[in-house]
Amino acid sequence: MDHWNELRMFLAVAKGGTVRAAADALQLNHATVLRGIARLEQRLKTKLFDKLPSGYRLTSAGTDIVDLAAQMSEASTKIEGRIFARDQSVSGPLRLTLPISFATDLLMETLTDFRSSYPDIALEIIGTGTVANLSNREADVALRVVLGDGSPPDNLYGSRLCAFSTAYYARRLDRTKGIAPPLAWLLGPGEDVPSDWAPRDSFRSAEVPVRFSEMRSRLYAARAGMGMTSLPCFVGDADPLLSRVPGSPVKHTGDVWLLTHVDTRQTLRVRLLCERIRHTMRTVAAKVEGRMDAGMNDQL
Repeated sequence: MDHWNELRMFLAVAKGGTVRAAADALQLNHATVLRGIARLEQRLKTKLFDKLPSGYRLTSAGTDIVDLAAQMSEASTKIEGRIFARDQSVSGPLRLTLPISFATDLLMETLTDFRSSYPDIALEIIGTGTVANLSNREADVALRVVLGDGSPPDNLYGSRLCAFSTAYYARRLDRTKGIAPPLAWLLGPGEDVPSDWAPRDSFRSAEVPVRFSEMRSRLYAARAGMGMTSLPCFVGDADPLLSRVPGSPVKHTGDVWLLTHVDTRQTLRVRLLCERIRHTMRTVAAKVEGRMDAGMNDQL
């Protein structure tokens, strides 16, 4: 069947349960996914989904073919990967996925220089906190933080670049204004108020925390003086409006890995990008690990 795109749309809807989720996963618009499903149903002359108020549910026909469709999609992805691996040109698509803060705060100059050096490489930068599936060619190169003592999947090729550390930060106090009011804990999803340490220097914390869905909002709330929050050290230490909360420990949260798929790692443009990223990350490793300069003031 010569309609791989429609099969991928079918699998994305089956996995996500809604057309919206499938569109987001495939980076397509809602109408494109709907048309793709309609074309596939027309070709197969059967209905693949029942439309429910909560989303899309596979029909019995859809259930019968979903595993086969997944196998066909996997085979197609492997073929694309093998062909991509043989490509030793400095032109064509190249997808990099990494956390947004790494792109904006650490690597943007490096990526700009790479783009200037190789203008025929169609670089796509996917700034996200979610993990891209390199095996399915969602990205060609991934810069990831592997939390705790974990390690990347065995089917990926990569190297550990440095440790990843966090600390608690708040807006620098203006001591000429007297005693500062209590500051709220600014927490992320599922995060608890720390119980293994307490702020020093008569620093006061409010009893009721404030929660945010993502890190960048917590950063700006801390800069505005709303409270104190956990941030990557390379983000918090570089902000002139912030300082580490007195007594805040530097926590080794995980490790930074640069990863590619074993089938595509020898592609020239993959190797060129990885070399640039490795070089830059070596120069900024102390920032990422939270190793402050001796003369840097870490007091509020």
